[in-house]
Amino acid sequence: MIKKIGIILLSAFSISALNADLLNFDKVIKNIKGVGKYHKNKYSEATENFKENALEHPEDATLHYNLGNAQFKSGDFEAAENSYNLSLRDPKFPHRSEALQNIGSIKFQEKNYPEAIKYFRDSLLEDPSNAAARHNYEVTSRLLQKQQNQQQQQNQDNQNKENNKDQDQKKSDEQKKNEEQQKQEQKQQKKDKDQQEQKEKQEQQKLEKREKKEKDDAEKILKALMQKEREEQEKKKEKLELEIPKEGKYW
Repeated sequence: MIKKIGIILLSAFSISALNADLLNFDKVIKNIKGVGKYHKNKYSEATENFKENALEHPEDATLHYNLGNAQFKSGDFEAAENSYNLSLRDPKFPHRSEALQNIGSIKFQEKNYPEAIKYFRDSLLEDPSNAAARHNYEVTSRLLQKQQNQQQQQNQDNQNKENNKDQDQKKSDEQKKNEEQQKQEQKQQKKDKDQQEQKEKQEQQKLEKREKKEKDDAEKILKALMQKEREEQEKKKEKLELEIPKEGKYW
């Protein structure tokens, strides 16, 4: 779990160290009011107090830092990051490590773990004793490794899914090709069968026609022979009648 961010309460000593102007007391009062609102979880009101103070004293890194904390708690991460960056303009700001750590926390909330690790690392470079930044760095490193492993697994799963999809598509294409080839073969077989049946039918018709012709011819021949035989019988009969002697009277 990421360590919580902290708020800075300006003291009279720190104010006097920054600026001897009497108006700094007004800055302290506004900051104290903002801190009070912050600790009561009234982050929107605290933001207004800190923002007004930061606008009046833009050179004060602490005010920008506190404003960033209130904005962070309000969920306005973009504004909070901007406020932290404004506080980091001061190279002597004693809480640079915490500001960098908090920007890392923003990146962590956004699940931008590579950027979060970068800011936690920079925070440790500013202050190696920052235990919260070290803890956050270690936690985020583990999460990043887990995220990368999950991403690798997801990529592998997607690749396997894509490969399976390609294989399924290839199988489907092959199946369609085989089915189409089978249809073509069946179509050709049917065509060959129809042609064979047509040929057999034609041959059968020719055979029947030839047989009928032969039968007709045979009947004609038979009739002719029978006719010839009858004619011959008639001739024989007539001849026999001529050869028989006539007896009796002729009238």
